Amino acid sequence: MWFEWLFKYPREAYAQGELGLAGDFGVLWWGAAAVLLTLGIVFGRRAARFSMLRRATVHLLQIAAIAVLLTLIAEPVLQVTRLAPGVNTIAVLVDSSASMALPAGVDGASRMDVAKRLIGDEIATASGGSTVALFQFDDNLRQTDAVRDVRADGDRSRLLESIADLATHFDQGALAAVIVITDGAHNGGSLGWESLADTGIPVHAVGVGQENIPGDVELAELVLPSRASPNTQIAARLVIRHSASRDSAQEIRLRVLDGESVLAAESITLDASATTVSTDVVFPSGGPGLKEITVALAGPSEDPLPGNDRQSSLLEVDRYRYRVLYLEGEPRWEFKFIRRAAAEDDDIELVSWLRTTPRKTYRQGTSDPDELADGFPSSLEALYRYHMVIIGSLPATSLDDEEHEWLARFVADRGGGLLAMAGRHALDNGGWDVKPLAEALPVTIARPGTNSTYVRGNYAAHPTDAGTRSVLTDIGGSESRERSWATLPMLADYQTLGTPKAGATVILEAGGGVERRGADVVVRGSAAKPLLVTQPYGYGRTAVLATASTWRWRMRTPPDDTRHSLFWRHLIRHFAGAAQPRRRLSLVADGDSLDVRVALKNPRFEPLTDTAVSVQVTAPDGESYDVALPRIAGQNAYGETIPATTPGIYRVEVAGLAGHPAMSEGPRPDALAALARVGEANREQFGAALNEPLLRRIAQATGGGYWRADDLSGLVEALAFSSAGIHERQQLPLWNAPFLFLLLVLLKCTEWALRRYWGGI
Repeated sequence: MWFEWLFKYPREAYAQGELGLAGDFGVLWWGAAAVLLTLGIVFGRRAARFSMLRRATVHLLQIAAIAVLLTLIAEPVLQVTRLAPGVNTIAVLVDSSASMALPAGVDGASRMDVAKRLIGDEIATASGGSTVALFQFDDNLRQTDAVRDVRADGDRSRLLESIADLATHFDQGALAAVIVITDGAHNGGSLGWESLADTGIPVHAVGVGQENIPGDVELAELVLPSRASPNTQIAARLVIRHSASRDSAQEIRLRVLDGESVLAAESITLDASATTVSTDVVFPSGGPGLKEITVALAGPSEDPLPGNDRQSSLLEVDRYRYRVLYLEGEPRWEFKFIRRAAAEDDDIELVSWLRTTPRKTYRQGTSDPDELADGFPSSLEALYRYHMVIIGSLPATSLDDEEHEWLARFVADRGGGLLAMAGRHALDNGGWDVKPLAEALPVTIARPGTNSTYVRGNYAAHPTDAGTRSVLTDIGGSESRERSWATLPMLADYQTLGTPKAGATVILEAGGGVERRGADVVVRGSAAKPLLVTQPYGYGRTAVLATASTWRWRMRTPPDDTRHSLFWRHLIRHFAGAAQPRRRLSLVADGDSLDVRVALKNPRFEPLTDTAVSVQVTAPDGESYDVALPRIAGQNAYGETIPATTPGIYRVEVAGLAGHPAMSEGPRPDALAALARVGEANREQFGAALNEPLLRRIAQATGGGYWRADDLSGLVEALAFSSAGIHERQQLPLWNAPFLFLLLVLLKCTEWALRRYWGGI
């Protein structure tokens, strides 16, 4: 309001208008200018006794005042284009999804009640002389005759698509602007922002609802692998949004369910200082088969939206074999017990190469006589057949420059896992600071010094705060995770690591005990040191383990203690499971359709884009049909959106690739299938709070504005100066703008104050 009072017109007018002068610059104007300048010089002589700096200040203030007077005489104007009355249309788009039936937080009214009141009062006034066309949207966009006919009963909000559809296909006259009244819910569609901005129609968003729903606890996100091996541990990633009281922390109960069976349960404390909590929950996969895993929160009894406390995801439990390459430079206990742990898992195929003497090597687990005949895969394609690489006490010089490059690409491009272990010839002792592989490791590798960083001693391993939430530290047993680690035998060695990098996570730490350097020197240490450090790199993951004595966890425990085996099996599965497949099928249920994407790569993991791809879709009722997938423009993938009107589980399987090289990888080389459930319930209770950031982004992308429902001041002016529609040009006079007169008074008062202060009046 202050801007319009001071400058006479709203910001929108100045944003799109141009300043000009409408006066007649004839003899009268130039004569007035000469008189004013003469008066300024005459009165300026009274400042002659001032210093040069003070005289200059006084003269500048006088000249500025004269310039303001001359501007007023020249009749300044603002040249603008405004909407022509009676020929334009303002489209009002109302959200009619179920979330609009929730309370608006004002006088007990619902969000729809507030929207209807705005349309009948302020929106009608703001439209000025333009025609108002009323539309509503939920899953579809449709026009309505009267606001009373709008009902908040839609099961989905396609906000971006509805705006773009309206702005693109409107044919009832010149569309000047779109006013959308919504809570910002958007749970359907995949429209890009470019499509919305390209319409050229400004969108003015009016947000209704509460940004924070008191008492609500929402399971906002559930990230779960689509496949897992039988009888393994799975980590699900959860994102919880809440409105816990700031007076005290709130504890909720979390359960992981397979039907009626409880797979895992734990308590989570909701801290009022953060409205979002991210955590991992670990649970067993169980036996083979298709399972619907549900994560449920037991929130407060007064939770206003109990429908958003749980989410489900399909999990297909099936055999998948991981191939792991283990390169070891010397015989040691750790090598033997890693192989023993891997042998206890039917899904891990460990292929090892061991240097027994300077002239002899020993290979185990190879599939043919030529595998690892030279000590390292003979080609990039051969290396890409593995899912993970473990490097033991092996000098970096054992590999040539090309093989170092292959290892870095194995992690970054193939998405494989890489674990570097401690040893006499490992890490900095082995000269592994060479690029590009050193860039992939999660710690900084220093140049090897004269003293070995690999020392003997007793060290206790324990998880960090981040480690307690990781599947890598879930080593089983009836005891708590902390207790399980506290009762493990001490490690016998440790290799000093460099500084963890910015994106690294310390999973385990080593501390306590006695550290020995040589025969006579004993150094006691208790400070925690990084023991297991991980980080993502490219598509894959890397890790460094600063010990080679985890074998003690097996040798110094009872025969039925499985903690050592579980640790290594989880570690291998976690890093090998990150490897990217050469063939990928992505299946996402979006309302009543399935979004299918297929990507294929050759043995060097280069995209294949010249293959005919089709899929077989099996509906919940058992009916099957084939759909050809065209190549997606600008992408190395094939895809299509397939209608799916029947609720239930759909199966999509890639067909027509028999004998194709991309189909030769995986547990079932002849199959590439995925499952998705159509007909998700309670979508409108997820993300039900006012999404103001999204609405502001929509307004910014289209050149419109954002308003809260309780304050629409400025909307009238924003519509009047809209960039779309039919316009007429106007000249708005500025000679009587308060700003110019206030500026003139300010200049003269400043001159008078300075003269008085300097004693020149």
